[in-house]
Amino acid sequence: MKIIHTQFLAMFLILVSILPSRGQNDPLLRIEMETKSDEANYRVTPCGENGLMLYYRTTIKENEYNFWIFILYNKFMQEAWKEDVPILESLSFRKQIVVDDNLYLFFYNDEKRKSEIYNFQVLKIRLKDQRYELFTGLLPDEGSIALFDIYNETIIIGMNFPERAAGLYTFNLQTKEIVVAKEIREKKARLENVYIDTTQQTIRGLFNVYADKNNYYLELYTFDANWQEIRSLQFYAESGKKFNTGKISTVKGDTRLIFGTYDLTKNGSVDDKDFFVSEASGFYVINFSDEENVTTRYQNFLDLENMTGYLRSREYQQAKKKAEKNENEETISLGYNLLLHDIIERDSLFYFVGEGYYEDYHLVTNTYYDFYGRAMPVSYNVFDGYRYFNAFISCYDYQGKKLWDNGMEIFNIISFDLKQRVNVFFSGGETILAYNRDGKISAKIIAGPETIEGVDHFPLETTYVNDKIMSDTKSNMEYWYDNYFVAYGFQTIRNNSLSNSKRTVFYINKVGFE
Repeated sequence: MKIIHTQFLAMFLILVSILPSRGQNDPLLRIEMETKSDEANYRVTPCGENGLMLYYRTTIKENEYNFWIFILYNKFMQEAWKEDVPILESLSFRKQIVVDDNLYLFFYNDEKRKSEIYNFQVLKIRLKDQRYELFTGLLPDEGSIALFDIYNETIIIGMNFPERAAGLYTFNLQTKEIVVAKEIREKKARLENVYIDTTQQTIRGLFNVYADKNNYYLELYTFDANWQEIRSLQFYAESGKKFNTGKISTVKGDTRLIFGTYDLTKNGSVDDKDFFVSEASGFYVINFSDEENVTTRYQNFLDLENMTGYLRSREYQQAKKKAEKNENEETISLGYNLLLHDIIERDSLFYFVGEGYYEDYHLVTNTYYDFYGRAMPVSYNVFDGYRYFNAFISCYDYQGKKLWDNGMEIFNIISFDLKQRVNVFFSGGETILAYNRDGKISAKIIAGPETIEGVDHFPLETTYVNDKIMSDTKSNMEYWYDNYFVAYGFQTIRNNSLSNSKRTVFYINKVGFE
């Protein structure tokens, strides 16, 4: 695929909208659903060559069920299938996954009442013949869903619990049997990742375990295709560090890589209340085949060559100065919260991608008066959401050695939903990093550690001529198929040439990179 170069950016975005004069058989590249506000619960799942699924919960109820509407659009953004599906009213949507020609959606109630028999449902939609099946079951209560996947008609569900326990459960769609593959309750633990190795027909679950303030490690469990535990391995960070997160990838044979973030500790001791925080000081890569062949490499954020090259924050500059004055630089680093992507393997290289964010607050002060009329100001912080500030990408060889790193600034994204925003697209020897925000696609092109073109912004086309976007909220973008992506969100649009001069819509745009 060839990237078209211009004087502004080495990329051309096809952002074509549906115009009123288009014929009935012309492909529709934008969809609008009118709504009252951005509180509507529209969701979008790209389903590859099978199309694009839009679904939302309605207010229609029957007995203990709520009806959800599912609409499948083909690649030309034309409606191909529509169905009302009854889902238990007490359940909320949590996760989805597309495998082969099937879309699986997971609904769960973490506060199941004693009178309720079930607390989850799995909806399987067969995209080819456009039929669906519903499966119902019972899982432990009060858990957060960390993972949802499927292998050999068996649903894999990973859960973390408020008391710092974690579990891995399976639900067979044929036998309807629920099996506890692994639970860690006697120690504090968090499920980090599950990796399905279809070549060796094994499944691996990675847990972060806290035994006590001086004993903490990653534990990797390996299961066969029947979910019988084969073995477990423990990985300990070197003195002064602790592993925060982890993602698994397969190199070849029995060799594996674990990518993740680490944090610095004081005197090798960590309190349990501080252990499961996501703030990190750097990256690590573990290369291993068994307990005797383990190599761990660490990369402090301050030592990255390109990721921090564009970070001009006062925090970064101050930390860098302190590290330069300190004889032991490993005692100082930046502290970032990072949202990690799954590992990308391409041409025997491994790409580690993450998005930096922090919790944003604003101070509110109210004045109250006591019995004598004296003013008593009271101040408190109000949570505004998660503010994203940059994305990073680093490339590694099969031994886990870093070859290069790079990054991209993220502007004006703040959200109560913590989810991936940045997309990565490879074209020849160049890589495009892009995200959707404020009605624009922001994109940057790199070639390894080099920046080909800096961040530029391309407006999404709207439906009608003279449309003016007044606001764009809850926007996102996801990969669809080939070189196409789907951008979606809520827009309030003004157009004085229309009888309805102002409208609020949920929009879906098809975006192509060439």
